[in-house]
Amino acid sequence: MNMSLEGENEVKFSEEKIDTSKVSTISRGEQLIGNVNPSNIDEVATVKRACAYLVDVIEKNREEHTHNKTLTPNMEFLLNHAVGEILNAQMSVVKVLTYTNEEK
Repeated sequence: MNMSLEGENEVKFSEEKIDTSKVSTISRGEQLIGNVNPSNIDEVATVKRACAYLVDVIEKNREEHTHNKTLTPNMEFLLNHAVGEILNAQMSVVKVLTYTNEEK
């Protein structure tokens, strides 16, 4: 997954798909977020890719702290909490994007 900043407030994600039959592992963010999008809404796919990227950033930070032996209980709590908040945010945004008002 490639992400680049295009303008002051614009983020562009590559449209490349991951063929899991050719790749033995997927990132932690992709594992947690998944790619289920039965409505086939482009914005849902973009939100999922963005959130998976954020989780991967956190996991990279966790790996660096682990490697440097600086992963404290407080840091681990913050990392876990951040991942949970990203998962919650992703689900909320997808709900907003897919919500249909069934009341008439």
